[in-house]
Amino acid sequence: MGSWRVLLLTVVLVGGVWMRPAAAQEQTALPSHQHETVRPTTDVAVHTLPDVNVAALRAEDRQRSTQIGPYRYGTTIKTNLSPAQSGTWEQLASGRWLWRLRIQSRNAVSLSVEFSAFQMPPDAALYVHGGDDSAVHGPYTATDATAGQHRTPLIPGDEIILEVEAADRAQLSGLTIGTVVHGYRPLPSDSPPPPSKSGACNLDVACEEADPWRKQVRSVGRYTYEAENGNTFFCSGALVNNTAQAPTPYFLTAEHCVSSPEEARTMVFYWNYQNQTCRSLGNPDNGTVTDDNPGDQTSSGALLRARLGNWHDQDQILGQSDLTLVEVDDSIPDAYGLYLSGWSRAGTASSESVTIHHPQGDGKRISFDEDPSSITGFGQDDQGDTHLRVGNWELGTTEGGSSGGPLYDTDQHVVGVLSGGFAGCTGDGTDNDQPDWYGRLAAGFEKGDYNETTLADVLDPRNTGTEALDGRPLSEEADVTPPAPVRNLRISTVNTQEPSVTLRWTATGDDNRTGTAQRYLLRYDTTRIESAADFEQARAVSAPPLPAPVGRTETATVTSSDGLEADRTYYFALVAVDDGGNRSPRTTPDRRAVLVREIEIDEGQVASETGSPTTTTRFVLNETQNVRIALYDLLGRRVRVVRDEEIPEGLEQSVRVRTSTLSSGPYFLRFTGEQFAATRKIVVVN
Repeated sequence: MGSWRVLLLTVVLVGGVWMRPAAAQEQTALPSHQHETVRPTTDVAVHTLPDVNVAALRAEDRQRSTQIGPYRYGTTIKTNLSPAQSGTWEQLASGRWLWRLRIQSRNAVSLSVEFSAFQMPPDAALYVHGGDDSAVHGPYTATDATAGQHRTPLIPGDEIILEVEAADRAQLSGLTIGTVVHGYRPLPSDSPPPPSKSGACNLDVACEEADPWRKQVRSVGRYTYEAENGNTFFCSGALVNNTAQAPTPYFLTAEHCVSSPEEARTMVFYWNYQNQTCRSLGNPDNGTVTDDNPGDQTSSGALLRARLGNWHDQDQILGQSDLTLVEVDDSIPDAYGLYLSGWSRAGTASSESVTIHHPQGDGKRISFDEDPSSITGFGQDDQGDTHLRVGNWELGTTEGGSSGGPLYDTDQHVVGVLSGGFAGCTGDGTDNDQPDWYGRLAAGFEKGDYNETTLADVLDPRNTGTEALDGRPLSEEADVTPPAPVRNLRISTVNTQEPSVTLRWTATGDDNRTGTAQRYLLRYDTTRIESAADFEQARAVSAPPLPAPVGRTETATVTSSDGLEADRTYYFALVAVDDGGNRSPRTTPDRRAVLVREIEIDEGQVASETGSPTTTTRFVLNETQNVRIALYDLLGRRVRVVRDEEIPEGLEQSVRVRTSTLSSGPYFLRFTGEQFAATRKIVVVN
């Protein structure tokens, strides 16, 4: 038992790392940019923090590497800074006042600020940003206080600048900066993005495998927090629904991440941080930081509502289910489009499992286990019932930073949160086939160790006894309008020799025909794609173009690298997807692509008076060329020219001949091209 525990503690997946910062939460200009009379930033007073012994911190990290505990990215520095004692004041032309303060910490790779007192007048607003006016966050007002405190998002670099605009400088006496977080872990840069610690076997949530889970993807977020020992960490979690169907942002995570009311108040949430395109598994790009920036969507502060775990008093997970439920203490804009996941308290093992998480602080990923989970203790195969053991991820994985991420069953209900495990990527970018353990949600509905409050008390406030609850949008204003179907989808060219097929269409919108869709699903098959089931089973084109604004003409070329083969016939279908996961109706071209090596022409036809008054002959060319098609009678006299034009290769053509005016007897269709000549007999029976 002792040796097993040492091994588990060495590789356990807990905590996380610094994440790439997002852009401004609001696009409002900084107060210092709105007034021409404002002095330059270089004239603003600077407060320099004491040096941080980074070498000592890294030595501690190496010692902690064999212990259970979150991944540390920074350390706190105590301060006592306020507008009355620090910074620079100046009166604006409007008569209002502007206070600014520059805080610098040598060799910091990120900085954030905790206001130990955050009492602002209703008309005042706080902004934070970097030294070059980048990474702007705000405005923050009096409503953003949590228990009288406020924590800002992380700012990259060794300088953070605070700006407060107010009508009366005397009213800012309730602001005190009690702590500054000095981040010492290297940050991902924008150009070029360095490799992340998240491995190449992770699967972006933008990939089509995540399509059935679009709603749940919108519920998962990452967050930073400050532990009671002054260190700062990162974990994952998910918003969850309640039986009252109230739009309350309850957030479920692991107790070994956040275990006290004080830690909950320091939480800063980052929503919708995820790659907007699907990077292929095993590709080194899949192990790099997220390039796409959806905009800064953050919330600050939370209130502890329920807890079940041993970390808060024993610094260990064994023996309890490792569950924490908080309420986000911030107004979350409807525009974020977040979702409250459903849950199940049934307590049974799941037949298949899915998890959504932020490995190593990188963009959101999704993982799939196709086998049943098992009920165990933490790190034990057959002892205890506190956890669900996932034996192996068939697709995707988890890593440090995934801690607290939700585990879903086949009904898309949360049944657990990640405590830790052995899962990860091997050197060749594949999953290492090792297990993970998730704290069982069911246990938290039966008991709790914070104010004797259970998950049932919070998530089932009316005591309905509901065993399983479906999810719902956080806001009824959430995006539920799908894109309209793309228009004018057609096969424009076919190259039978490469082979390749080029499609062309008119871009649709995000909401119906307004805005811009997020991505396309382009698929093909050798049989007609006539239903949703056909579409799901069809082969996907790995890299369709990103949607253009509505009304633009777009093209996509599908080649042998996508799986096309010569001497096969292919049908195509296209679906647009918006950022809310809504899909457009399926669109198919009116033609199929026929990748023939040799020219194909139907055999002779018989036109009878009891049938159609026309006869149709189909043909496909293997090379684009001008073709003359003429009808001749038995004596070799030309009756008419049916077609005389350039015919593209690879697209099935139809030659229709009206026979109602023809006498009974044999006729001949002569095909004369630049590279071939052929004749087909037609028999008319009138």
